[in-house]
Amino acid sequence: MDIVAALQIQGGVARRGTLLAQGVPRQRIDEALSTQRILRPARGVYALPGSASALVSAACAGAELACITAAKHLGLWVFREPTFVHVTVDHGRPLEGVFRVHRQVKPLSLADICVQSMRCLPELDALCIVESAVVQKRVSLEQLRASATGARDAPLRRIIGLVDPHAESILETVARYRLGEEGLHVSSQVYIPGVGRLDLFVEGILGIEADGREHHSGHKEFEEDRRRWNLLTVKGIPILRVSAKLILREPDSFIRLVRQGLASRKSQ
Repeated sequence: MDIVAALQIQGGVARRGTLLAQGVPRQRIDEALSTQRILRPARGVYALPGSASALVSAACAGAELACITAAKHLGLWVFREPTFVHVTVDHGRPLEGVFRVHRQVKPLSLADICVQSMRCLPELDALCIVESAVVQKRVSLEQLRASATGARDAPLRRIIGLVDPHAESILETVARYRLGEEGLHVSSQVYIPGVGRLDLFVEGILGIEADGREHHSGHKEFEEDRRRWNLLTVKGIPILRVSAKLILREPDSFIRLVRQGLASRKSQ
């Protein structure tokens, strides 16, 4: 096997033994290293140029990405960037470097990564990861529930109970969580005849559209937005269009805006 292809299969980084097991001859490894097609960041560790730094750091430490770092690498929704590189090892030796170590048998399944996240992270951060894994159909609610049956797993069961398989973005997840924490009833992806689906519907009277775009992507999308907006107005459904910044970084302002919208609607 070509060494570049072998490394790509491993996510861009692998140990020498792994490459040999994949059928890459020793001579090809040495040749690729001498021509700088690959790098050797540590003894016995090989990487493609531009490989993720977290993955390289983990491989150099003889570890595997875990928890939120693994979730980010796998394309799950990450609310806040991790301060440390989260890794898992199946030995008791100390690691050098800025790591948050999870000791667990390797390799990790995606369900393992979700459980690690629920045990390690604040509730909202864990929910974003777990919900995205369910939404992307990479893990099921049944798998998660089966992993949280212990007497001390009540916090995990709460997070699993908050998962909405129909969420379409991290903005919806965070907005729904923040509103729920305020005691407001929130429905997701509510279908309005002639309009389509609203991201969120609060208290059955106020719609919320979570808009992560800076501008409309084209004339067709612009016209569709106006059509939806006009129909919702005709139907008497007020809509708040809120930005990613407001939802993710300004929670107090977001909640205040929603409460003002609800108060205005209820006074009519």
